[in-house]
Amino acid sequence: MRYEFKLPDLAEGMVEGELVGWLVAVGDKVKAEQPVAEVMTDKATVVIPSPVAGAILELPWQPGDIVKIGQALMIFDADGAAPAQRTHAGHVDPNATPSPSPSPSPTPSPPPTPSPTPTPTPTSPPSPAPVPRGTRALAAPATRRLARELGIDIGHIVGTGPGGRVTPEDLQAKAVPSTLAAPAASTSFQSPAPAARVQVPTWSPSARDRGTIAESEERQKLRGLRRAIFETMGRSKRTAAHFTYVDEVDCENLYTAREKLAKAVEPKGVRITYLAFIAKAMLCALPRFPKMNASVDDDKQEVVLKKHVHLGIAAATEPGLVVPVIRHADRMSLLDLAWHIQDLGERAKTNKLRPDELKGSTITITSLGKLGGLMATPIINHPEVAIVGIHAMQKRAVVLDDDRIVARRRMNLSLSFDHRLIDGHEGAAFAQAVKTYLEDPELMLLETV
Repeated sequence: MRYEFKLPDLAEGMVEGELVGWLVAVGDKVKAEQPVAEVMTDKATVVIPSPVAGAILELPWQPGDIVKIGQALMIFDADGAAPAQRTHAGHVDPNATPSPSPSPSPTPSPPPTPSPTPTPTPTSPPSPAPVPRGTRALAAPATRRLARELGIDIGHIVGTGPGGRVTPEDLQAKAVPSTLAAPAASTSFQSPAPAARVQVPTWSPSARDRGTIAESEERQKLRGLRRAIFETMGRSKRTAAHFTYVDEVDCENLYTAREKLAKAVEPKGVRITYLAFIAKAMLCALPRFPKMNASVDDDKQEVVLKKHVHLGIAAATEPGLVVPVIRHADRMSLLDLAWHIQDLGERAKTNKLRPDELKGSTITITSLGKLGGLMATPIINHPEVAIVGIHAMQKRAVVLDDDRIVARRRMNLSLSFDHRLIDGHEGAAFAQAVKTYLEDPELMLLETV
């Protein structure tokens, strides 16, 4: 039975996905739930399992193609075997051995005249066979970019990943021998004698012929996660009326509390970071500022007040920024938050987040860690209305009430709000509430989970 498997809706708001690579080939027999393809949504790369058991008839897309939801991703024969003489792209293989067909009995013919045995000549070792014309090596976009940077034709690389996929390790293995062999002298080129060195003239405006200087550029399609970030950030800036409030936080008490608790929970295998404290301080302040945990339905001109808190934690990955979500974060203890932040962060870096873990946030925290700088203007994670930006903690000279100048740990917070819903004094009050909990972390103990 011919069965068309259409690309499903893998993420909230998804309309299309980029095919990263196939994990199977035409003619393969697969089981139900067996991984068959990798597709990049606007949030993460997702492994697609087979919906049925059977043989693969057609793979109509190539890696890098954009497939819309509802389009046929692949075609199965759910009852029998697929034609054996099809290539990966679904075309008939011209090099396949034809099936035998009935023919008349052959007539006797004289034996062939033996030809002289040719004298063997030395031959060079065969070069690796390139990928057939019209096909494309299986590789993720990041791997293709690495190949371009290393100057390697990825079509000549034999992939060791799933389904013959080329991995960064394959490229490094190809690049290292070339790099090591570079200093060796070639029999085709001779180094010039010292007397033959060319003297480079001193630069002068008249000596520079701009017409002889080659200019080059490279154009790359906006695809996958980067295209999603491009569209989401642009929509947020065009739609929300951003304003940013910045305040400085004294972190001496926070530093002491974190050092003490980090040692206490170390046997549990959980790292309590400053981010966990900041998340908890924000969650403690939210009940007094319900509009911060809301969204705007622009089409219906309505404010949607959320009765739950799904906390987004922006995380930097190689393809781009993603926002894993801690669901019902307002019900969690400091230790629970620390564990979820650690778990989601580690899986984000290895591209192992599920699609449902990347949608539904109601308010977001973003941090650049040690690269946090002094201040920034975070872009709101649309359709949310508030985002909290964290900056680097560092020792600064502070003037105390008695005019003494001392060194204290300080940190800036940059909070952006949608001014269409949140007025300036409301944003400032929320920032001050978060600051109060961070400067005196013991106050968080008074809040219920």
